[in-house]
Parts: sequence; C-alpha cells; structure tokens
Amino acid sequence: MKSSVTILFFVIAIATKLAAQDIHFSQYYSAPLTINPALTGSFNGDYRAGLNYRTQWASVTVPYKTFDIFGDFNLGRKIYNRNYYSMGMNIIADRAGDGALTVTKLIASGAYHFILDHAKTNDLSLGAQFGWVQKKIDFTKLYFDSQWNDAGFDTQLSSGENYKNATTSYPDAALGISYTYNGPKNISANAGFAIYHLIRPHDSFYDDANQLGTRPVFNVGINYLFNDHLSIAPSIYYEAQKKASEFLLGGMLQYDISKDPSVNTKLYLGFYGRIKDAMIPAAGFEITHWRFIMNYDVNTSQLKPASNGKGAFEISLIYIGTSKKNNVPGIDLPCPRF
Repeated sequence: MKSSVTILFFVIAIATKLAAQDIHFSQYYSAPLTINPALTGSFNGDYRAGLNYRTQWASVTVPYKTFDIFGDFNLGRKIYNRNYYSMGMNIIADRAGDGALTVTKLIASGAYHFILDHAKTNDLSLGAQFGWVQKKIDFTKLYFDSQWNDAGFDTQLSSGENYKNATTSYPDAALGISYTYNGPKNISANAGFAIYHLIRPHDSFYDDANQLGTRPVFNVGINYLFNDHLSIAPSIYYEAQKKASEFLLGGMLQYDISKDPSVNTKLYLGFYGRIKDAMIPAAGFEITHWRFIMNYDVNTSQLKPASNGKGAFEISLIYIGTSKKNNVPGIDLPCPRF
C-alpha cells in the first residue's frame, strides 16, 4: 500500500509538472533549435543534421520518450563574405504516460547573422520559428475518480470527463537573439534569449480557454582553451513557463586526441545539474564530422523515493559538413556556436 501511494504521488507530480512545461532535453547544447531560433546555422560548417532521443521515468510508469530530428544550413557566406543567413527545420515527437499523450511538432527556422567587425570576432544573430503542433491522447487508457468502486477501477463506469475531442492542433511561433564572441585568444563566449509560444495558442482537449504560456529561454556559455588539446565549456540554461521553471548549469571538458591532422578526434566528459531535480553526468566523442554524446539524469528531487534515483537517459548524434570549397573539418563543440 505504501509503495502504491508513493507511485500515485509520483505520477501526479509528473503530470502537474508536464501540464506547464514544454518538451526539453538535458543536452540543451545538442538541441539548438529547441532553445533559440537564432542558433539556426550557428556552427562551424555549411550544413548540420542531428538526432536527440530521451527516455525517462521508466522505473514507475510507462516511459516518456522524446525524439528531435533537425537539420539546418548556411547560405550567403561566400556571396556576402560577412553577413549571412540560415534556414532549418526540426521534427519533434513525444509520447508520455498511460494515456499515450502524443505531441508532434513540425517547425521551420530562419536566422540572419550580422558580423559586427572586420576581424569577425563579434556577431549578432536574429532568428524566428514558425510551425504546427498536434497533440493526441487516448482517454480509454486513463482512469478517473468517478470510476473507483471501492475495490478498484471499473472502466465500464462513466469517466465524467466532458472532453471535446482526443486531438488538438495549433500554429506556434518563436523569436530569438544571440550574441557570440570568438576572439583571437583562447576564449570565446555567447549569450542568447528567446521567447516561445508568442501567439499563445489554445491548448486543450476540452472546450475551454486554456492557452499555452509564453516560454522565455536564456542561455550563456564560455569556451576556454587551456592548450592545443584541452578546453572547458561551462554554461547556464534557464527557462520558465507559467509556474514551472528549469535551471541547468555545468560544463564539458574536451580533449583532442588527434594524431592525424586530417582526422579530428576528441573526447568529451561533462557534469551538469538541474537545480532541485537531477545530477547529469555526460560523456561522448567526436570523429571528423560526427559527434556523439550521452548522459543520464540521476534524480535528486522529492520524487527520488519513487524513482529510486532513476531519471532519464539521453543521447545525441550530430553531423556537421562543409562544401568542397570550404572544407574545414571538425565540430567546435560544445562552444558558443554549438
């Protein structure tokens, strides 16, 4: 009985949190289009493709699974020599809980990058996103208090829920700005700010006036190079939506083990923390144009008794390519340009 009450508390707490918070990744640095549209095309290369996958809460309920597939590319760098623009797109799919709540997003992104000086050490990026969101839920898989008969849940009883339909969809939009400094010395930095759900779309399976809250996102990071082989990239990420908020901070060590200059090989080791929620160790590697990073969220919040400390497992895989005319291998990551 005690374990059942603990699990019930756990599920209610998760549901309360998710009702006010968007899809998110602990590897925010590997999912740039989900944290700021101004980061579209903000990387060292001509085109980029990536995959993020996250699964969580497998210890006590149906695992929550999230996929993010994205791609973006730069245009006009050679034509204008300085300012340039970028375009991108990402598809997000999320499936959560016993009711199979499914969220699918198709988002298009664009950004313009202003090079602020002749040395090309400072640039300012402005970005925008527009897309379509669809949400579905299977109410037949859910149990409600009106179906409790003192011995268990009876699905033959009426749920008493007056939902309008099991599917809802709406348009969505976001704007962002990002500043990057890439100096001639051993340090670079960036800071960005974005606002999601600008048009505050209607978001409900019921016939009510519920609207998504706007979601401001702030990120800042520094990349410091100790020598030709070792660097560190501390960063901070914060977002808020209605009564929910998320604050992550930590850093990633990068060690270059390349022996052949034509084959860029690096190792990554990082540690992050989500305040009042989880500790997040991360590790990965990079070979030429490919980078792979994985992490595990160790739960430290009030849900720990139910989760046994288990949180989320997450992986990212990113490929950055360059055209033959601009063949500069390597992914400077994690760095201000992600």
